[in-house]
Amino acid sequence: MKKIVVAGRNDSGKSTLLGEIYSGLKAKDYQPLVVASGVQDEKPLVHKGVDPIYLVTVSPEAGRDVAKDLERDIRVAIGKIEEKNNLIQHAKKALEELNKVRSVLELGQLAQPDIPSTAKMPNVILAETVGVSDGYRGSDGRELADVLVAVVPAGIKTELIMENGNILLDEADVIVVTKIDEIPRNVSNSNIKLLQRIYRDKPILPVVATQGVHTNLVVDEVIKKLKDPMALFKDVMKNEAKSPIRSLGKESNKEQLPKVV
Repeated sequence: MKKIVVAGRNDSGKSTLLGEIYSGLKAKDYQPLVVASGVQDEKPLVHKGVDPIYLVTVSPEAGRDVAKDLERDIRVAIGKIEEKNNLIQHAKKALEELNKVRSVLELGQLAQPDIPSTAKMPNVILAETVGVSDGYRGSDGRELADVLVAVVPAGIKTELIMENGNILLDEADVIVVTKIDEIPRNVSNSNIKLLQRIYRDKPILPVVATQGVHTNLVVDEVIKKLKDPMALFKDVMKNEAKSPIRSLGKESNKEQLPKVV
C-alpha cells in the first residue's frame, strides 16, 4: 500500500490538513487508513469525517518520530479491520442458518439490523509525522513516504526556510503553506514567494485548511503522485517544450500560486 506522509513542525496545521486530504481521497474512491500523532488529534479528525475504524493514534516517545513504528501500527490496524469483518460475516452466516431452521419449524424469519456491513479495506496509508522541532531536518518522513507533503506555517521565520539541510522541504513532493488567514498578507506572500524561488520544481500551495480553501488542489497533487511519481517532471518538460525560453525570476512562478483568500 502506498503511503502519504504529512510532515512538518509542531502546530503547523498538519492534523487539520490531514483531515481535509482524507475527505478528498474518500471522494475519489480511495479508503485511507489514517495514522495520527496522538490522542489529542483523534477528536479533530473524527470531526473532519474520519471513521474511527480507519483511525490509528500513536503517541511517540519524546524526540521519536511516529514513522519509527508506523509499519507495525499499520499491520495491527489492518488486522483489526479484517478480524471485525470476519466476525460480521460469521454473524450473518449464523443468522442465515438459524433462519433456515426457523423456516422449517414455521417460526418465521429473524431480522438482525444490528449486524453492521463489513468495512472497506484500506488501500492507501495517510500518516502524520511529528516531533520535528529543529526546522525541517527529519528524514523519517521521506524514507517512509511514497508521497511526502511538507507543511509550512505561513508565519514561519525566513531564516528557518533558508536553513541548510531542510530534508522535509528539499525532498517534498508537495509543499503546503498553512494558516495564511492568521497573519498579515504581506508576510505570507513573502514566505510563499521565497519558497517558490528556492523550490522551482515543486507545487507550492497556500491553504486555509480550517475552511477547506485550496485543499482540493493539495488532494489533486497527491493523487497525481500516487498514480505517477514522475507526473510533476513530465509537466515541467511539457511546459519547457511549449516555451523554450522562460524567465527564471519571480514572474515564472506566479502561475503556481492560487489566489490567497
